[in-house]
Amino acid sequence: MGQNNNKTTTNGNFPQRKQRVAKQNKNAATPPPVQTPEPKKKNWVDWAIYLGIFLFTFLIYSNTFDHEWVLDDYGAYKLNRYVTHETESLTEAYENILTKTYRHGSGFYTDNLYRPFSQLMFATEWELCFDKSKTKDDPQNQYISHFSHLVSVICYALSCVLLYILMRKLFRGQNRIIPLLITLLFAAHPMHTETIANTKSRDDIVCMLFLFASMISMVNFVDTKSFLRKTIHLISLMFFFLLAFFSKESAITMLAAMPLMLYFFRKPNLKQFIAVGVALLVPATIYLTVRHNIMLNYPTSEEFTVSIMDHYYYDLWDKDIFSYWATAILLLGKYMILLFVPYQQVCDYSYSQLPTVNLFKWNSATMGTNLLFVLSLLFHIAILVYAILGIKKKNPIAFGIFYYICTMSIFSNIVMRIGSSFADRFLYIPSLGYCIAFACILVQIFKIPTDEASSFSLKTKPAFSMSFTAISIIVLLLFTVKTVGRAAEWKTQFDLFGADVKKSDNSAHMRLYWGLALRDKGLDLKTANESEKDWNKIQENNVKMEEWTWKAVEQFKKGVEIYPESADCNEQLGIAFENLAPLHPERGYRDSAERYYLRALQIVPSKAATNSNLAKIYFDRGDIQLAKNYYMEAIRYDAIFADGYFNLGSCYGMLQMYDSSFYYYNKCLQLQPERAECYTYMGLSYANTGDYDNAVKMYERGIELKPNLGSTYVLAAKTYITMGQWDNAEKITIRALDATPFYGEIYFVKGLIESHKGQIGKAMESHKRCLELMPECAESYIELGKIYMTYKHQQDSANMFFETAFHMKPELFRR
Repeated sequence: MGQNNNKTTTNGNFPQRKQRVAKQNKNAATPPPVQTPEPKKKNWVDWAIYLGIFLFTFLIYSNTFDHEWVLDDYGAYKLNRYVTHETESLTEAYENILTKTYRHGSGFYTDNLYRPFSQLMFATEWELCFDKSKTKDDPQNQYISHFSHLVSVICYALSCVLLYILMRKLFRGQNRIIPLLITLLFAAHPMHTETIANTKSRDDIVCMLFLFASMISMVNFVDTKSFLRKTIHLISLMFFFLLAFFSKESAITMLAAMPLMLYFFRKPNLKQFIAVGVALLVPATIYLTVRHNIMLNYPTSEEFTVSIMDHYYYDLWDKDIFSYWATAILLLGKYMILLFVPYQQVCDYSYSQLPTVNLFKWNSATMGTNLLFVLSLLFHIAILVYAILGIKKKNPIAFGIFYYICTMSIFSNIVMRIGSSFADRFLYIPSLGYCIAFACILVQIFKIPTDEASSFSLKTKPAFSMSFTAISIIVLLLFTVKTVGRAAEWKTQFDLFGADVKKSDNSAHMRLYWGLALRDKGLDLKTANESEKDWNKIQENNVKMEEWTWKAVEQFKKGVEIYPESADCNEQLGIAFENLAPLHPERGYRDSAERYYLRALQIVPSKAATNSNLAKIYFDRGDIQLAKNYYMEAIRYDAIFADGYFNLGSCYGMLQMYDSSFYYYNKCLQLQPERAECYTYMGLSYANTGDYDNAVKMYERGIELKPNLGSTYVLAAKTYITMGQWDNAEKITIRALDATPFYGEIYFVKGLIESHKGQIGKAMESHKRCLELMPECAESYIELGKIYMTYKHQQDSANMFFETAFHMKPELFRR
């Protein structure tokens, strides 16, 4: 197609260099943009760029491939029973995901999110990788997280390739360096690390992937002349846009952004605008209808509140709406700073890390924050005015601003309140507007030739071109280095929270997260002790476990200092003291745990796990009825809380209501069919009803699932003793000592067997060993008292043992 030699403009509205031509009449009408058709065949340069973009993006995040589960990965993926489909087939898992809210599978009934597509991917990945012969925590099954990180990076790299294709179409007939720079800025931007390095954020990644595909389809629809091809592109637009919606609700912002894109980069007629509008509204209507029907089964958003821990100025909406909006605008200024200078990335900025604006209070304490709000407000007004003035000229920088405003609106907390005040991941979709505007600003400042013939050949005004190249390379290099470094911090919860607590040290949530990471270090040692056979190593692990736990307690207490109403921090303090209790039974740590649990429930009564943890304390004290009541509360608030059903089975067993006991044990096994403890205590209920054969079968199943669970061996041995099968009792005791030689109660049973055989000396040694490992075992004191009274004829010593047992468990003497 020939060009007008006087003045040529392209769809991106970058003026071509003026040639030696006569001056045009200033009042002459501006010629319309030349519609340069896209070449039908892609040359090798295009394919080389596609491959280069994919590899560049892939390599930036290649250090995430060995990352573990972190942060929201647990609720959305690893601990979501619908995703991991422990009791269902893959088809049933798909059905559950499609008909439930986003976090329902991890016990969240107040979750008003519906994002099934990413979880369908997770369920498929779990099916492909999970070894069902091993537990979730087995090292072999930890590789699932590695595979899922790989899939996320592949999806991101593909989306960047689609972004380049889209930008080539929007800036058609222009210098390829413009879409390439936009794409590389997007691919390397450090503010994307939370989205790419956190598996949970697959919802954002695939949403953007489908949005790019739908945008390409929209542009193809306008550019294509053939009716058949137009129809195909329109259908693909609806299809990809629908998938974007089912990936994440934020796709709704494209109802404004995509028509704007069409206006700025094409000249569609009214029919095309209407067709595109309908093609966007149909998927939106389908999604919103489906989502509405799903949400009918759940509490409405009015029935639950957002914690200040998640959204630190949420309550300002009702108390001081103007200060609320001012704070939101202040944070938009921080978002803008992070887009241009991503100096810091943090996984949590919640209460009380960021400031609150008080419009009606100007003093030395509030002046700085209030002035920052004013600057943010003026800046956003300025860019909005600039964008409005650029509408008529179809300035691509103006489009970048409008795109950012449209897509950021849903995260800004100005239009509506959401569940979080600030997050790096909220910039993922809006950051494209920044990339477009920034690249176009550089092109205009340095007057880079924008005709396609000048692609990768910066010949005119080399000083300007070299400056453009240098700035672009420096920015991309800085972005890449920052992104690679930040992505590495997402490797484990310990790495992530340890790094971020230094940057967000006044966040109660961050203190909670870091405390959890420290606590988990201790729990890893506790778990290791279950199979450890070296007594000295066990003692060493216990010391280290206590050290890690106290470090965690310090962080939880700092969280409570920052925000006393933190139910999570209070609950975790209760758990920490409960973990310390077995190491020092005499120090009253369980009483401390009880106080913190009660405080947590006073703040948030609906926490199922807290109700269950408190119930356990009452169960261990023998207050079975009170324990049962709290367990009932746990399953009332979380109908798929397996621990609640299991412990209710134990409560009803203790109350000798065995039909109810079996009912709740079976409810637990429906949710967790591989739970060894459930089989163990079902065996106990069978034994208490006199059905010893079924009791033994249950014990053997429990041992098969968890060979190092000492209580199963003890109960099995006691059952054999009750049956009079002393030889079988001895055999299972031998198996127990091999599997878990430091489980104290096994030595109690061993002592009973040796006493029965007349091996009094060995029996004494076994009971003493039991008390070394388990000082609270009153039954061994009683057995030693019997031995000293009957065989040693030392009544004083016998009385000493009886008195010790009586002080520990007086109920044993009332039988």
